[in-house]
Amino acid sequence: MLIAIVGAVVALYLLYDGGYISAWFLSVTVAVVALCVLSIPRYIRVDESSIEIHCVLEMTEIELIDVATAERIERQSIKWLLPVVSSFGLFGYYGYYFNFRTLDWVHVYATEWANLVMITDKYEQQFLVSCDDPDRLISTIEAARGEALEALRKARLESPEMK
Repeated sequence: MLIAIVGAVVALYLLYDGGYISAWFLSVTVAVVALCVLSIPRYIRVDESSIEIHCVLEMTEIELIDVATAERIERQSIKWLLPVVSSFGLFGYYGYYFNFRTLDWVHVYATEWANLVMITDKYEQQFLVSCDDPDRLISTIEAARGEALEALRKARLESPEMK
């Protein structure tokens, strides 16, 4: 994809004498590439209250008590995803995809189409992430979620309104 963009920029430069079209195309191309670079997924952190998906410039936070499921997804099941607002594989896969199988939106934060984990929250938002060890990520999420729910139960039982 990057080769196609560079080829188009070079072709426009050679075909036009620095005209309006080549300047416009170059400006849009540079802006899109810059947004893709700033949206590269870097790492996932699970702490005692949330899951944080860190990109170069952005962080998405999912509260552990809101997580409904975290499950491993095979590569065959992503064939139903259509990128709508996405980096289209330029420096990773990031953006909003439409799932034609479930007719839902999926937020994708992946550096590759392997080792995928689908995190669904109680509001039915879906987050697709890639990581080095998906089974470890799922077990970490489940353990931290159990601790967060237990802490919430204890807090509710100790509150004066419940007595």
